[in-house]
Amino acid sequence: MRRIALVAAVALFTLTISLLLVVSPKFNLGNTSNIGLATFIPDKSISDGSIEHGQRIAELEAEVRSLKASLDEAHVKMKSAGVNIELASSNSLSLGTKREEYRVDIDLLKLLGTEKFFAGISWDPLYCMPSYRSIWPNLTDEFLNDSISKITKELRTELADVHGLKAEDVNADLMYDEQPWYKDTNMYATDSRLSEWRSRILVVMSKWMPRGDRRMYLQCQRIKDKEVFPEQLGTKAVDCTDVISGKALAEVLGYYPMPWESPYLIAKNYVEVGTCSSHVRNHKTSWGQWLRTERFFNSSWMTFPVATPEEDAVVMLFDVLYEKLTVFTKQYWLGVITMQNPFDMYSIQDIIFTTRPTLLIETGTANGGSALLWASILNLSDLDDSKIITLDVYEPKWEEGQHTWGGQARMDPTKHRLWKKHVQFIKGNSVGEEVVQKVKNEAKGQKVMVLLDSHHTEYHVIEEMEAYCPLVSVGYYCIVEDTKMSRWSSTGPLEAVVRFLANHPEFILDRGRELLYSHHSKGYLKRIR
Repeated sequence: MRRIALVAAVALFTLTISLLLVVSPKFNLGNTSNIGLATFIPDKSISDGSIEHGQRIAELEAEVRSLKASLDEAHVKMKSAGVNIELASSNSLSLGTKREEYRVDIDLLKLLGTEKFFAGISWDPLYCMPSYRSIWPNLTDEFLNDSISKITKELRTELADVHGLKAEDVNADLMYDEQPWYKDTNMYATDSRLSEWRSRILVVMSKWMPRGDRRMYLQCQRIKDKEVFPEQLGTKAVDCTDVISGKALAEVLGYYPMPWESPYLIAKNYVEVGTCSSHVRNHKTSWGQWLRTERFFNSSWMTFPVATPEEDAVVMLFDVLYEKLTVFTKQYWLGVITMQNPFDMYSIQDIIFTTRPTLLIETGTANGGSALLWASILNLSDLDDSKIITLDVYEPKWEEGQHTWGGQARMDPTKHRLWKKHVQFIKGNSVGEEVVQKVKNEAKGQKVMVLLDSHHTEYHVIEEMEAYCPLVSVGYYCIVEDTKMSRWSSTGPLEAVVRFLANHPEFILDRGRELLYSHHSKGYLKRIR
């Protein structure tokens, strides 16, 4: 009987370990996001939306190790007692012959394509440098061509230095991967020197800026509070590279978003069109690699209202695909481009219907589609006297067939009867003193709800929150939109929310308003007192 009991105990140990191994998540290295479908078996100890999933996974893995150690010890004792038993493995259970059979591999490089894998799917510019003629309209073609030639020469020298070559080894008219010495067929994913090159491009351009970044002024007295003249470009008069290190300049200016262009084309576009730099992240790899290693299966960045890392990864992959395909440019409400995630549309319309605000304050009018959508919800909710104030630095202009970054225009929202009935547009900076005061005057005595959807940097969002969230009435919402941008870029709406809540206990997060795939994760702030 003792022998039977021992055999039964070993079998129980084996089954327990096997089941735990089946539900224990793993993540392969490389560009592949590996999702174990077996982990979708619900764990009742983890409530929906729990942010403690990481700790729970660690506990499960610790249990596996402990049980396996006990089993190994029992196995040794049984063998010494003359009991020979073949241990079952996780691969021998009827639940699945191999763990790999429960997995789906997603290659991010193939999903995104090489360009987006390297540069990313979206970003807010860190700093934009204007074209020369936008500053000095009377510059001659000869001056422009000479500037392009000199910048090209400097870029050629820098690119050669990055690769340990001589300047004459670099062809200024060829793309990065067309250079005769370049052999890597997958440069976007594997070439660390490309990351170095994209930062050096901005260091070169810093010597040719019509206007310097204000943060440079603080570090370089040579250009502080001084007007820059065309003849000074590229000279010591505006060159701060001997005062500020290249690394410090890169942190200030960010990196050039399209480093695969030829040196000549980079210089030509800079002089004739202008360019914008992207935010610097704490990584030296492609965007796709950074996303995969820093934002998938990371308990600190599991932002969607789900229980397991696998569920979060599925929603995250959907979000990446949504952005890659620019689905938001194909969404229309009453014929007007409406760049709102449909999941959040449903949630916000329900908030409007149930709370019945008399004033909605929206920052970031863009095409005007969102304001028209909310006006429609007011109308359908019989809130005939409720108004919307929408703010932007640009008017929602419209021309038939016009293509904008948000899509192709079909209808002019300002001509719709619901716009005329419910919407008031105010042109100006949403955090400008005059605009803020005008909105505050309109908000007096109203039941106020706020939607923040303009410039998605931390510093701007926190300014908007401090200006407009306090206007929200008790029981109503201040919704910070596109908090998701903090997860796949470095722009900071979510960081702004964290800062704001630390000083405003009158607001709480209402995660019940997030319908699985939300662009505004942890952005639904409800005023409770």
